[in-house]
Amino acid sequence: MSAQLVLLLEELAGNAWPAAIVQVIDGWRLRFNWGVTRRANSTWPNVACGLYDLDAKLDLVEDWYALRGLPARYQICPASQPPDLDAILAERGYRLDARTCVQTAALATVLQHTTSSLAASVAVTATFDAAWFDTYCQAEQVTASTAEERRNILGRVSPPTGYALLSIAGQPAAIGLGVAERGWIGVFCMATRPAFRRRGAATAVLHALAQWGQQRQATQMYLQVMEQNAPARTAYELAGFTTLYHYHYRELAS
Repeated sequence: MSAQLVLLLEELAGNAWPAAIVQVIDGWRLRFNWGVTRRANSTWPNVACGLYDLDAKLDLVEDWYALRGLPARYQICPASQPPDLDAILAERGYRLDARTCVQTAALATVLQHTTSSLAASVAVTATFDAAWFDTYCQAEQVTASTAEERRNILGRVSPPTGYALLSIAGQPAAIGLGVAERGWIGVFCMATRPAFRRRGAATAVLHALAQWGQQRQATQMYLQVMEQNAPARTAYELAGFTTLYHYHYRELAS
């Protein structure tokens, strides 16, 4: 596994799910989004400039999040700096949370493994509309109190986007989001409404996003899936994805 590839994918993923506020402290990116989603409310510690003693830097991060009413949280991956940051945070009282697999696949492989008759019923557009967002909220059980912040995150994505919506019998059934940057397609927001599950909806959405990525001259795809979500991991493996590395969060215990 290439450390440079890990850093690239973490950078791409960060660009694809942007927080409302990002402040840089000695190379680390402190992200804040009023508590909506872990990624957008965590420190991205994958670059360090060495301007501060580590203990002082950790104190600055904790103070920054406390000022905003949140516990300090870090997204830890093999690119984190310093390399022993995870152990240091554990000793400092940070609990481990949300271990996640980062999976990759050649775009051509995904196209080959996801052929589906349903794919013809997937529309991919550059922006999301009410049908796409409503399907996302229903499938992911997004509460009214957090829906607007999630909408705002999606509205801030700056690389080219492909919002995929699968309709079955005239009903919105499943969605996905592709984000194109530097030859890669990041796959996000994969969700299927309960009534339409186990019909190959996710496979059809993946195929449509791979086709969209091909039009963008992309050659590779990546996604994140929770390690404990065995059904989703199986589905992605059948689509040609393999796990490249893992990340998890460290959150300061109250």
